[in-house]
Amino acid sequence: MQQTEPQENYQYDATKRILAKQYENAKLILGLINGTLIPIAFSIILLITGGSIQLSRSLDSVTNIYWISLALYLAIFVLILQLVATPLSFYSGFVVDHKFGLSTQTSKAWFVDQLKELGVELVFGILAGTILYYLIGNFTLWWVLAAVLFAIFSVFLSIILPFVILPIFYKVTPLSDVKMKDALLQMSRKFGVGNIDRVLVADESKKSVRANAFFSGVGKSKSIVLFDTLLNNFTSREITTVVAHELGHYVNKDIWKEAVTSGLLMIPPFFIADYALRFGVSAFSLSGMTDPAGVPLIFAALIGISFILQPLYNGISRIVERKADEFALRAANDADAQASAEKRLADLSLGVDSPNRLVEVIFYSHPSSSRRVRLAEDWKKLHGDTAQASRSSG
Repeated sequence: MQQTEPQENYQYDATKRILAKQYENAKLILGLINGTLIPIAFSIILLITGGSIQLSRSLDSVTNIYWISLALYLAIFVLILQLVATPLSFYSGFVVDHKFGLSTQTSKAWFVDQLKELGVELVFGILAGTILYYLIGNFTLWWVLAAVLFAIFSVFLSIILPFVILPIFYKVTPLSDVKMKDALLQMSRKFGVGNIDRVLVADESKKSVRANAFFSGVGKSKSIVLFDTLLNNFTSREITTVVAHELGHYVNKDIWKEAVTSGLLMIPPFFIADYALRFGVSAFSLSGMTDPAGVPLIFAALIGISFILQPLYNGISRIVERKADEFALRAANDADAQASAEKRLADLSLGVDSPNRLVEVIFYSHPSSSRRVRLAEDWKKLHGDTAQASRSSG
C-alpha cells in the first residue's frame, strides 16, 4: 500500500532517456545471441557431431522403452541448453540489469529463480515434446494439429497462471487497499467483467523496479494482478489507467484472439520442422521421423522461423496493444494520467521512448512510449479534459 502519493503529471527523466538507449542496445544484442543464435548453434552442433544420435541410442539401449527414452532425451536436452545459456543469461539478466539500476535481486535469488524456471521448463518441455512426438508418429499433417494444440495450450497457461505459475516465482497476497480494490472492481463491472473479486499483489520489488499489472485466467480463475512496484511508485489515477489497459485486453477477448493468432503463426515453424525432420532422416541418419535424436532439428526450426516471423507477430501485437490503450482512455477517462503513467513506466524500465523505426518494427511488441503518450494527448484534444471536470464536480 502506498505511503505517500507520487507526484502527478510525471515527465521523462532526461538522464534515464540516455540510459534507456544504452540499455536497449545491450539487451537487443544479448537477447539475439542468447535467445536465437546460441539455441540454434547448440542444436546444429549436437546434430553434426553425432552427439544427438549417440545420446538417443544410449538412452534407448538403457531403457528399451521408447517413451521413457524420449522423456529422458528431452530432459537432458533442456538441461544442457540451460547450462550453455546460463553464463550469458546471468550477465544479461543480473549484471547488466544491476549496472543500469533495474534489478534488486541478490545473485542467490537470481539463481534460485533460474532453478525454478528450469523446473517449469522441464515439466512443460517433456509434456509438450511427448505430445508433439505422438502427433508426428500418428498424423501426416501433425504440424497443423501441433499449431492447434499450441493455441489451446496458451489459453491453458493463462488459466493456471494465477494459481500455479505465479506463486512459484512471487509471493502473492490480496490487495489490502480496500478503496483501490473497490474502485478497480467497480470499473471492471462497468464493462461487463462482473464475476471477478480477486485483486492480487505480486512482490516484484524483490526482483526489480519494473512495474506492471495484468488480468489473468478465464471463468472463475479471473484475477487482477498488480506488481507492488506499481502500487508504490504510481499515483492512484495512473494505476487506474494501467489496469484499464489490461481490462481492455480482457473485454476485447485478446486472450482468445492471441491464442488463434499464435496458433496460425506457429503453422509455418511446425511445417518447416516437418521438412527438417524428413531431411534429417537421411542427412543425420535418424531412424525415422520419431527418432528423439531429431529434437534439435525441430527446436532449431521453431526458433529460426519464429524469429523470422517476429516482425509480423509484433506488428499484430502492437495493434492489439493500441486498441487496449484506446479502451483505457474510454474506461478510465483520464488522458493526463495515462500519458503520465506511460512516461513513468518507460523511465522505470528504461524503455526507449522514440526507438529506431526498424528496431521498433522488428522487436517491439508494444507501441513505443512516445506513440502511447501521443495517443493520450490526441484523445484529450478530441474529448477535452472530461476527467478533470468529473473530479472537480466530485
